[in-house]
Amino acid sequence: MGPEKPTTPYAIRVLARTIVGAIGLAAFCGLVYLGGWPFFTFIAVLAVIALGEYYSALQARGMRPNVALGWLCAVAILYATQHTIEVYNLAGLSGSDRLTGANVEAEADVLQLILFVLMCSVAGTLIAQFRSKPGQSAVINSATTVFGVVYVGLLLSFMLRMRYVDLPSLTGFVDAGPLARRTGGILFTVIPVWLGDTTAFFVGTLLGRTKLAPLISPNKTVEGSVAHLIATLVGMVLLGLWLHLPLWHCVGLGVLMSIVGQLGDLGKSVLKRDIGIKDFGSLLGPHGGVLDRFDAVLFSSPLVYWYCWFVLMR
Repeated sequence: MGPEKPTTPYAIRVLARTIVGAIGLAAFCGLVYLGGWPFFTFIAVLAVIALGEYYSALQARGMRPNVALGWLCAVAILYATQHTIEVYNLAGLSGSDRLTGANVEAEADVLQLILFVLMCSVAGTLIAQFRSKPGQSAVINSATTVFGVVYVGLLLSFMLRMRYVDLPSLTGFVDAGPLARRTGGILFTVIPVWLGDTTAFFVGTLLGRTKLAPLISPNKTVEGSVAHLIATLVGMVLLGLWLHLPLWHCVGLGVLMSIVGQLGDLGKSVLKRDIGIKDFGSLLGPHGGVLDRFDAVLFSSPLVYWYCWFVLMR
């Protein structure tokens, strides 16, 4: 037997994770505050990197998704969303406007554009299989290409939408400052989930005893899952106080976000286990890759957006 590989002390791993997280969060908040095309560029870069991580993992297993087409379609979905926001100024999702004709027309336009892009991704990847080599599965290559476009491109587009949801206006908080109006929607979407993920990591590592889903993700524990729920609720309530959102809204949405976020994390673990990898990437150091860090946010963003659309805007 060869010498055992040295393990990084737990305190150093925690410190590295904290430093990377703090720097990333500060940069993220700055871009959210700016909004507009700078924020779009940031999300588009995230999508390209995350898709690259996903497609690279598949290629290592012998699958051949159409990477260029996937990138093009994912960015096209994001561009269609951002362009529609700019044209119709979806900051009108607020206050007395509620469901105006402009809002409905904007949603109809972006929906049609997204459906067109998705149709092109399906048609394009099928056409690409005309040149597939013997032994390659056209079904697998096509399916994995389109799945990546939806999983990354479509779900990330809701982060663009949430940037322009003026939550203080939706809750009647007319005296809210520019920070709350510019960043409230996004922070309300990502901070509770990230707080839940971080708390679950520490509690699961230090106190976890009961396995949550050993066949899917052996390191996840029931104790960590409960901690995730509690931390998410705390984050939602604190942000709700800042944005003047009623307590029952915060609690109900917090429970849903924790459940959906953890299911999204387990879903990602299913993919990684099938592919045979620990993380999709290493760009963010102890946090793994972009897809590892934003997996829960991919599902919480649509949830919060639809909550605003179907509940707060009525």
